Amino acid sequence: MTTHNESHHKMLDQSKIVQAALEVLQLEGYKSITIRKVAEKLGIKSASLYWHIKNKKELLELVADEICKDIQFPEEKENWDEQLRQLANQWRDQLLSIKDAAVVLSETAPTTPYRIQLIERLHQIFINAGMNKENAFSSLWLYNVYITSFILEEYRFLGISKETPHSSTPTHLTIPDMEKEFQFGLDTMLMGLKEKIKKD
Repeated sequence: MTTHNESHHKMLDQSKIVQAALEVLQLEGYKSITIRKVAEKLGIKSASLYWHIKNKKELLELVADEICKDIQFPEEKENWDEQLRQLANQWRDQLLSIKDAAVVLSETAPTTPYRIQLIERLHQIFINAGMNKENAFSSLWLYNVYITSFILEEYRFLGISKETPHSSTPTHLTIPDMEKEFQFGLDTMLMGLKEKIKKD
C-alpha cells in the first residue's frame, strides 16, 4: 500500500525543492531556510527531502545556483570593461530581486554548475583583457567581493529605510543613493584594473 508521503516522494525532484526553498527565502529570509520549513512548504515530512538532497548545506548551494542561473552574460564583442560593467549591474539586479540572495551566495561554496560557469566566464574576460592567470584570479576575487559586499550593505540600508519613516529619521543618519554609490565604486575598480593591465 502506497502512503501519502511516498506518493509525494515520487513526484518530488530537486527543482521543486529548490523552488520551495526560494519561496521561503523570498518571504522569510535566509535564516528561515531549513529542511523542516521547506518540507512544510511542499506538504511532506522532512525525511522525504533526504532522498533528493544530502543536507541543508547542499540545499543552500542549489538555491545559490538557481539565483545565478538568471544572470545574463554580456556580448563578447563588447570591450572587457563594458562586459564587466554590464555583468555587475545584472548581478546586482538579481541579488536585489530576491530577499537575502547575497547572503546565500556569501554563505555557500561556488561548487554548482551555474556558479562555476559564471566564475569561468569572468575569469576569461580578465584573461582576454590581457591579464596573466594569477592577476585574473585576483581581479575576479576583487570583483566578486565588491559586488557581494556592496549588496550586503545595501540590504542593511534598505532595512533602515523600511524600519525608520523619513519623517523620523535622525538628522545624523543619511541614506545614500545606492545606485550612485554602486556605480562610483564600479568605476573606481575598473579604472584600477585598467591601470593594472597597463603595468602588466
